[in-house]
Amino acid sequence: RHLGVFHQHKDAVTGLAFRRGTNHLYSCSLDRMVKLWNIDDLGYMDTLFGHQDSIAAIAALQREQAVTVGCRDKTVRLWKIADDSQLVFRGGAATDQHRITKSLAAPDADPELAERNPRVRASIAAHHDELRALAAADAADFTEQCIDCVAMIDEECFVTGSDSGAICLWSVQKKKPVFIHHLAHGVFPSPTDTAEQQQPPIPPRPFWISALCAVPLTDLFLSASSDGAIRLWRMRAGKVPGFDLVNFIAVKGFVNGLSVCELPSDELVSPKRDIVVAAAVGQEPRLGRWDKMSARNVIKLYTLKALPQNHFEANVIAKYP
Repeated sequence: RHLGVFHQHKDAVTGLAFRRGTNHLYSCSLDRMVKLWNIDDLGYMDTLFGHQDSIAAIAALQREQAVTVGCRDKTVRLWKIADDSQLVFRGGAATDQHRITKSLAAPDADPELAERNPRVRASIAAHHDELRALAAADAADFTEQCIDCVAMIDEECFVTGSDSGAICLWSVQKKKPVFIHHLAHGVFPSPTDTAEQQQPPIPPRPFWISALCAVPLTDLFLSASSDGAIRLWRMRAGKVPGFDLVNFIAVKGFVNGLSVCELPSDELVSPKRDIVVAAAVGQEPRLGRWDKMSARNVIKLYTLKALPQNHFEANVIAKYP
C-alpha cells in the first residue's frame, strides 16, 4: 500500500539504497544532494553536500555509511553519516596498452568452472583475446570522464563503473583504485560497410558500464552494459587485490539497473545459495536518449543455481514488460 511521498529533492532521483536491517533510506539525485529518510516516521532526516556534479548512483550495506558517484566530477564519496564526514576518492583512470596488459596478467578463470562449462571457457578466452589484440595494436587510449555506477562488496571495498569501460576496485584505505579491469565489456565492433572502411579508420569505442551490483558480503558481483551480456566477476583470494571474469548471462538491450537477492536455503548453515538477479532492460540508456536498440523495455529475472564449489549457472525465470 502507498505510505507517502517525499518532496525534498529538486531534480530527478537517480538512486535509492536502504541501510540493511533498518528502515533508513538514502537517496541521491541530479540536484547533487544525498538525502536521508526515516521510513518508520515517514520523515526527512538530513542532507549531505559535496559532489560538484549530478549524483548517478548510491550504495549502502549495514554500517551507517553510503557510497555515491558524481558523474563528471569524477569522484567517489564515502559518507560517514554518524561522524558527519566524508572520504573523497578521485577517479579519472586512463586506459592504454600497458594498463590493459597489466589487468590481464592474472590467472584465467577458475579451471573447475571452465571444465564444467566449455561455453563459458570459450567466452572468457574470447574476451581476453580481444583485449590482447587491442593492446598489441595500441588502439585503446581512453580516459575516464564519467563515473556512473557503484556497488559495495563489503564495508571496506566497493567497485565503480565508468564511460571508459573500466571497472575499478576501491578500498577505504587508499585514495586511488587498488585494481582496474580495463574495457571490461570490450569495444563496439568495427564497421563492416565498405564505404565506411574507405574513410580514415574510426578509433574503437568502449562499451559504457551502465550497471553494477554485488551479492552482499560475498566475493561475487555483476556488471552490465549494452554489449549483450551481464558479466559475473569473482574477487581474487589472497592478499593481491583484483577480480576475474567467471560467467556470462545473455541479455539484449541497455541494462540500466541490476539487483540481486539470495534465496533462503533448507540448510541452517549453507555455504552456497541460489541467487535471483533482476535486470532492468531498455531500448535506451538510463540517463539519455543518444542511442537506441531494438529491444523491449522489460525487467528480466534470472536464477543463478548454486553448483558445487560455489559456482553458478544462470536461467531466465520471468520477464515483466
